[in-house]
Amino acid sequence: MPNIKDQSTVNAIAREFCSNGRKKGIALESVGYSKTYALESGRGCNVVFSNVRVIAAIAKIDAKHEKKLDHTRDIAIKLLTDSLAHLEKEVLLGNVQAITARTAVIRELNAISNLHSNTTNVNNTGKEEAQSDQEIKAGTEAAKIFKIRMANTG
Repeated sequence: MPNIKDQSTVNAIAREFCSNGRKKGIALESVGYSKTYALESGRGCNVVFSNVRVIAAIAKIDAKHEKKLDHTRDIAIKLLTDSLAHLEKEVLLGNVQAITARTAVIRELNAISNLHSNTTNVNNTGKEEAQSDQEIKAGTEAAKIFKIRMANTG
């Protein structure tokens, strides 16, 4: 049976716990504890996962993953913002596909930025409008520009 006083055991428990969907019993079993000791509602899980060293090891892994997640999120936001700038130029030229793509990029940016369709923003007049309403409004304005350009060329 593994020993919780051994730092390598503590690290293994934390690693398994963080990689298996945070299931305590499975983490203990995979490190070598017996099935009866590793029961989620049993004494073993309570003893091991209330240990200060195990808590610290899990927190260390979580912090490392959070740092990677923030870095990845920042990269995605930068790429989407660059795409949006390019699409704005295409929308002004009247490209119909760019209008659709622009809406998709806006939605993706909102999702990554933790904004949801029921989030409200205050516009220039101080009036609140739903995020999805803003997207519809932006798409409608782009469609009007396209119609005007088509009318002027024909």
